[in-house]
Amino acid sequence: MSELLLLPIGAAIGVLLGSVGGGGSLIAVPALVYIGDQSVRGAQAGSLIVIVVASAIGLAAYLRRDEVRWRAGTAFGLAAGVSSFACSLLSRQLNPDVLLLAFSPVMVLGAVAMVSERAAAESSFQPWRVEIRFDSVRKVTALGFAVGCLTGLFGVGGGFVIVPVLVVGLGFAFTEAVGTSLLVIIISSAVALAERLQSGAVDWAVIGPFAAAAVAGVLVGTWLGGRLPRRVLTRWFAVVVVATAVYTATQALAALL
Repeated sequence: MSELLLLPIGAAIGVLLGSVGGGGSLIAVPALVYIGDQSVRGAQAGSLIVIVVASAIGLAAYLRRDEVRWRAGTAFGLAAGVSSFACSLLSRQLNPDVLLLAFSPVMVLGAVAMVSERAAAESSFQPWRVEIRFDSVRKVTALGFAVGCLTGLFGVGGGFVIVPVLVVGLGFAFTEAVGTSLLVIIISSAVALAERLQSGAVDWAVIGPFAAAAVAGVLVGTWLGGRLPRRVLTRWFAVVVVATAVYTATQALAALL
């Protein structure tokens, strides 16, 4: 019964991911854990499958508009990929409930960033430029390692961190930052996914249909993108993410105490 319930949830996550442009992985992991009865690593693998496919679909659109900087994206992605692999190995050693508890504030941060990025995209004002200055590429590379660690530990793409880093650290235009971030996400997420597949963490009977439903939803959401009120969708989706974060934290705490 739970597997059947996951199909519409996966499709809804995909539609939101395709139309809003990100954040679906933030609720994919809790949904697979608490509804699909999956292990945390198995749920992360399912999330990463959706992230890689959705990011590839999005990247194709930005490539057609020539809004991807390959050299910077590849360098950033390689740094993220290295730490993604290392932190994926580390996640094997951590208590799954500790991972879920630590994931809760990451979800809240992602929800806030989603709303902030949408506001920035609709305005010529870029608040990150005013508040922070990076004085070397080394700091940007270090943040690449941090993004990869988010992906490796929690199974999320980390676009809500990558975009402001590219805008602030490398002076990208917002649309270029979004397009290039998808390249970074694909590299980092593919590495984390490969590690989980190699370790046999995936219950394909559950993850397979969920991922297929989510990918189908991404295609529908991408097609619907220009026809839906993105700003309203983003705000409501952020509310759902925060509510899911609170539930995840309470469940993880109860399991640990």
